[in-house]
Amino acid sequence: MQEKRRRLVLIGGGLAAAVVIGIGGAVVWGSDDPSTGSAVFEVEEPGSRTPGTVVQDFIAAFAAGDVAGAAATTDAEQPARAALGRSRIAMSTAAYTARLGAIPAIGAEVTATTIPADVTWTLPGGAPWTYRTAFEVKRDGKQWRVHWTPAALHPALVEGQALKFEPVSSQGSVLDRDGKPLPEDTGDYAKAVLPGVRGEVGGTGGKPGWKVLVVDAADAPVATVQEKQAVVTQSVTVTLDKAVQDAAQAAVDGVPQEAAIVAIDTGTGEILAVAQNAAATATGPVALGYLHEPGSTFKMVTAAAAIEGGAVTVDTTVECPGEAVVGTRKIPNEGKFDLGAVPLRQAFAQSCNTTFGKLAGEMSDSALTTTARQFGIGADYDVAGISTNTGKVPPAVDVAERVENGIGQGKVQTTPFGMALAAATVATGRTPTPQLIREIPTKVNTAPTALPADAAQALRPMMREVVTGGTATALGGFGAVSGKTGTAQFGDGTHAHGWFVGYRGTMAFAVLVVDGGSSKAAVGVTATFLGPL
Repeated sequence: MQEKRRRLVLIGGGLAAAVVIGIGGAVVWGSDDPSTGSAVFEVEEPGSRTPGTVVQDFIAAFAAGDVAGAAATTDAEQPARAALGRSRIAMSTAAYTARLGAIPAIGAEVTATTIPADVTWTLPGGAPWTYRTAFEVKRDGKQWRVHWTPAALHPALVEGQALKFEPVSSQGSVLDRDGKPLPEDTGDYAKAVLPGVRGEVGGTGGKPGWKVLVVDAADAPVATVQEKQAVVTQSVTVTLDKAVQDAAQAAVDGVPQEAAIVAIDTGTGEILAVAQNAAATATGPVALGYLHEPGSTFKMVTAAAAIEGGAVTVDTTVECPGEAVVGTRKIPNEGKFDLGAVPLRQAFAQSCNTTFGKLAGEMSDSALTTTARQFGIGADYDVAGISTNTGKVPPAVDVAERVENGIGQGKVQTTPFGMALAAATVATGRTPTPQLIREIPTKVNTAPTALPADAAQALRPMMREVVTGGTATALGGFGAVSGKTGTAQFGDGTHAHGWFVGYRGTMAFAVLVVDGGSSKAAVGVTATFLGPL
């Protein structure tokens, strides 16, 4: 006679502990019913697996990450495998356990039963999430199998759905200037500054949270079944103007050389755009930090110094020969053009090197250094989110250096950021404090000094004439643009950077094309930039 045995199952944890006792007659499964304190037994013939063991096999396999093994205990192995696999992956590193409740008595005539279970997920970070579900078990011939339904994993699930763990950051949002959340995927928009901005979001007091979601077949959230609210730190607002930023980025992307644009609101100092192309980005922070000779754009400073010193006015007649020798320094105009005797404003509009070299040669060694500070060049700021450099204008040591500095060569070096501030200074008569994140004030380490009102008033019509009748007439169709062109030789003198610095309305800007050959390259980029705005 075949020996029959009784198995007493003590349910006490994620897996049942089984004690096998040999008796005659039957195999008996038992479990402690926590609600009654009594044992309830399953009775089955030898060689068959009971509902309790089948469910425990499902739990053990899924808890171990064996999705295929768990699915094999069900009556719909392929759908179960796919659904369990989705939830197992989407729940990240969460650990799954389950504790069975009362296991009903099973007679020979019973073909289906339901076993309750308390499920616990230990979520990433250690938080427990517990809920009650039920496993339906059906007889398939002589075998018991877990009847597959997504509700076995969680009662809120239906076909095509899965559980998903989603962390919730305590970090505040990055908002655009209109207060709308800035998308994480911004493409080219603000790529020159956003990494630094995101680094400013946060601070103390934040606590991350999490959500467990029900997601559909497309992974879209359907419901939140459990969550812990995050304590979010301060959000920040970026001053960038998307239309200006996009136009600037498109403009610099249109040239093969390193190119950069910085645009600033003349009244508030809010940075509207910081753009540089891939060639510039491969080099470094060309827009904000790397220094280049400004060329004739620096004649704004030279003209202001001469006017402040009483040497000239806008209408003073000055000489503009094709070449001139000042001290020991011989300087030519571009192409050695010769205007003869003309008003200062015309010499400025046509960018006469000989005129401004002579004016600078007659100044003191520190005159241009002092005046440059009135334009913000040499000022130093801690702007939240970015590192900046306005430039440097060291005092000259002799006449030759004064001449070279006066036409933006020699030891004078600036950045598009610094020259945008200089243009803003002319537009309003004061250097605005630059700012990129509204909630974090800029720290001024070295402040600019005040530009005298008569100097600013004199420069405005001179810079307008550059566009209406000077070296930037190509910009005449883009509104009331005022500015100054610059061709800045460097190295052995056979190469030159191209600049255009100016303002229109309440926007000041600076455009640099590194090794662009002449200012014409920068004027072309400026036209592309201003066109859609």
